Amino acid sequence: MKPSLASLLDGVRKRLEVLESSLPKRVDAMAVSPTSKLPLKALLYREALIWRMAELSRAAFESFQNDQLVSAIVLTRAAVETSAALWYLCAKVVATVESNAVGDIDEYLMKLVMGTATDAPTTVPRPVRVGAFLKEAEKDIEGFTYQYGILSEYAHPNWAGTSLLYSKSDKETRVTDFGRNIRQADNAKRMGLHSLRGALAMFERSYNRIADFIPAFTALSESACSDSIGGQR
Repeated sequence: MKPSLASLLDGVRKRLEVLESSLPKRVDAMAVSPTSKLPLKALLYREALIWRMAELSRAAFESFQNDQLVSAIVLTRAAVETSAALWYLCAKVVATVESNAVGDIDEYLMKLVMGTATDAPTTVPRPVRVGAFLKEAEKDIEGFTYQYGILSEYAHPNWAGTSLLYSKSDKETRVTDFGRNIRQADNAKRMGLHSLRGALAMFERSYNRIADFIPAFTALSESACSDSIGGQR
């Protein structure tokens, strides 16, 4: 039995309230690590992402409540990307700890924290592309990339994001009427709410998992820093 739209909205509301209650206000670099910058970079990106996720998800939720479905789905797609970005960060941190080697983690952290794609000076790193985030999530969640593609059909001015939601034609009279969610509105709303609820669950999982691994990641980073000349890590 499919969950009702009301129950889907309630599920999103509850997850969103948990997320918003966890928003951090400050990160103290010296409290994180007095010798290594690596754990600080990971946490700076993590905490910026939770603020982004809360804002996007709240706006998407309110748009779903108001049946502004294109707006809601565009915002949901952005929330899904944000959740995938945190999944990617989590995978990098966990892999570093499990390998017991810092390796090239700093290169990826700089791309995440400082990456710029448009008109960037040569001193600024290029960002990790969204496709890499999706690929990382797909390793653990089969169908993740496909679902992202469905959201993109509505986010782009394709058939799903234009004619499907805003027009309805009568083949006999050859008259087309226009209006908000004039057909197939419930299906699109259900799909979007499922995606938003899933993105919030993913984000919560990754956010907490990074916290579990940060102590070991910090210890490893500090050890590598003490071994390097000048302690630049």
